[in-house]
Amino acid sequence: MKATTLLPDLFCFHDTCNVYVVRDGTEAVAVDFGSGRWLRELPRLGVRSLRHVFLTHHHADQCAGLAARKTSPFVVHAPREEERFLSPAGVAAYWRARRPREGCPPSYSVLPRGLRGVRYDMADSADLFWGRRRIRFLRTPGHSLGALSVLLTHEGKQVVFCGDAAHAGATLWQPYHLEWDHWTGAGALAAWEGVRRLADLQVDLLCPAHGLAVADRPQAMLRQLARKLMDFYRAKGNVSPGERDDYADSEPLPCGARRVLPHLFQYDNNSYLLLSETGEAMLIDPPTDPKRTAPLLAELRRPPVTAATATHFHSDHTGGLPAARRRYGAKVWLHPWVAAILHRGNHRELVSFPAETVRADRLWPARGRWRWNEYEFRIAPLPGQTWWHCGFMTRVDGQKVLFSGDNFQPASRWNGTGGFCAFNGSRLEGYARSARLVLQWRPDLLAAGHRTYFRFRASRFRKVLRWASRAKSAVQALCPTGDLENDYHLHSIARESR
Repeated sequence: MKATTLLPDLFCFHDTCNVYVVRDGTEAVAVDFGSGRWLRELPRLGVRSLRHVFLTHHHADQCAGLAARKTSPFVVHAPREEERFLSPAGVAAYWRARRPREGCPPSYSVLPRGLRGVRYDMADSADLFWGRRRIRFLRTPGHSLGALSVLLTHEGKQVVFCGDAAHAGATLWQPYHLEWDHWTGAGALAAWEGVRRLADLQVDLLCPAHGLAVADRPQAMLRQLARKLMDFYRAKGNVSPGERDDYADSEPLPCGARRVLPHLFQYDNNSYLLLSETGEAMLIDPPTDPKRTAPLLAELRRPPVTAATATHFHSDHTGGLPAARRRYGAKVWLHPWVAAILHRGNHRELVSFPAETVRADRLWPARGRWRWNEYEFRIAPLPGQTWWHCGFMTRVDGQKVLFSGDNFQPASRWNGTGGFCAFNGSRLEGYARSARLVLQWRPDLLAAGHRTYFRFRASRFRKVLRWASRAKSAVQALCPTGDLENDYHLHSIARESR
């Protein structure tokens, strides 16, 4: 591993991240650590003593090499707000919370075990001294919640070690780290604020944690990045601005459920019960606890539950399927895309994966029709909030009802959608595909998750199409290679499902 000289006495090692070494005589300090393999090269630079290592943030590629060291002859410093992702106690708590976890984790890159002996003495607008040199810190969150940039005056130039707050080309390394949750732009907005602060400084040399250092007009590049971050933030906003909610009326029942149509009932948070003229019932996205279904069944004089299904794999939609089979003898029908992801088994790498294994008794066609008693359903993939999502439509009491899961919501509910983020397996082309399908099917009513059922309006979905195009461009503009598969998406999808 050879060092690249950026300025006299300033070197860069391209390790798992860029490690920057500042030399002063025979002593040196480093910004970030990577694997640590670069340490053996220090004698060739005339460095006899590494005094300090400053971590810009907690991600594993910045510091994994420290985990293998029992002791070090240098002091490791880290941002105060990163302690919960670096300390042994904080890391242990993080991994406990991921087994299993609802929603997005607070970080996508945490060491398996925490680091001992780290000083959490780096803080925004504060400084530390190395001999006569003043090393300054500036808060630049986004890639992580507590990330800091390190500022140093060196050879008469103001050098900014920005971690992953920026990347050459006005892009970001792995921009999915900005997605602090599955639907808001909170991380993007925090990143924008940090980058704007950097852009307002005199920056002679910008040294990011990945990619090339930027010496040519770094402030102009930072301003361009800030504009892209604001575009990304806006992409996290409303998908159908200006649209009325158009909620459908419903009748409250004594059991707490609501009658949406004479044969369609919404209950609990995401669940629907469809009643057949045969007296049978079908459960859609049933709750995990069957006790939540029991009051509605009792009020309907306990119709036999013969079928159950789910719109997508999330636990708050599929968690009740095993219980529906055990308790009522219902056959579990699943769309092939939903069944495929559930077949992978429980893991931490997807939002809200069900704790109990969910298997189908029967599979629907990926696209086609299916009949349950008098109801004939149109079935198709309906990707959006997650790729592994389907939609199915049938006529209920004279109205075309599309069971649409979590992709689309009234404009005042969240941002008119269940959100998009890489960790959730979202694909913006999936949203566009689904919006086109809804426009083609033209349902009268969308029976969505989270207690929402609303009227179809074509203008809403035309806006979704325009939003999906803008949002995809905004994400792509942040990718260093311009390739969403390489830089942004965390989950591969089967080629045949594209």
